[in-house]
Amino acid sequence: MADRSGAASGGPVGGSGSPSRLKKVARPTMMVLAGIFVVLAGWDLARRWESGRFQLDWGLAVLSAGPLLFGSLLQGVGWIALIDRMTGQRVPRGPALALYLDSQLARYTPGKVGLPLVRMAGADRIGAPASSVGSSVLIEMMSWTAVGSGAGFALLYATNEHASGVVQLLGRWGLPLVGLCLAGLVGLIFLDRRRIPHRILAGLGLVGDGPLVPSVLPLVHGIYWFTWAMHGWILTRAVSDVAGAPMAATGLCILGPVLGFVALAAPAGVGVREAVVAAGLAPIVGSAPALTLAVVSRVASLLADVGAWLVLRPWRNVGALSR
Repeated sequence: MADRSGAASGGPVGGSGSPSRLKKVARPTMMVLAGIFVVLAGWDLARRWESGRFQLDWGLAVLSAGPLLFGSLLQGVGWIALIDRMTGQRVPRGPALALYLDSQLARYTPGKVGLPLVRMAGADRIGAPASSVGSSVLIEMMSWTAVGSGAGFALLYATNEHASGVVQLLGRWGLPLVGLCLAGLVGLIFLDRRRIPHRILAGLGLVGDGPLVPSVLPLVHGIYWFTWAMHGWILTRAVSDVAGAPMAATGLCILGPVLGFVALAAPAGVGVREAVVAAGLAPIVGSAPALTLAVVSRVASLLADVGAWLVLRPWRNVGALSR
């Protein structure tokens, strides 16, 4: 009980010393950096702004939400595999997936603090320790970020002839950081938890043996980011007929959510994601279509999150007692 109450209160599992001070420094730093990036991207859009009209294909715009709806459900499947591995038991599928989608909507809170809190608050529904559920968020995000940043930059270089300008906008340290994330992910997949100190295992709520991260998790995240690439491809066709623009958008529509998540202060990456997508596409399709695409993409992703949440709502408590 002490474990769960401590986790639910939002305090660090292992104490309130250095990690707490790090959070106090990291959050305002990320807020300032995110703000600077949005301002620079906005200035670049204003500099490139072109008056003129274009048509939005509403049919394609609506269709672009389909891959995101599937991706929202798929993400939950990957998290369930992770929590199974962490706790050494099979959690009830319906309630676990419903809990995951509850927490996805909670990431729209400032600082995204609602996401882990909602999952930990619902830990009893799936019969898992709150400490394990809370720690799973961090482990899941390491895989999600590493796979997403790797896929985004790879597609950017492979499909976008304007990649050099976009990469310059994102910073020269982007690719090295991607390499570090991927190296850490590989370590989590192959590192047996028996080699991890017992205090850390207890603090993270880990039991059993075997790799910390199931290999299926990065695979699921790879498919998930492919749904974002499809979303970007379809939506770009809805706002522009420039040859090559849909393929160029695939990497940007992956990097936008990744960088938006890294910007801790922005609820669900609002502002940061749109800045990445709009500033990256503006040289290709024009400023007005690029900004329209970024805004419509936000609406489509919100509708997909809410749609997935509604689909799973009836299964919130089904099978919770009969695992």
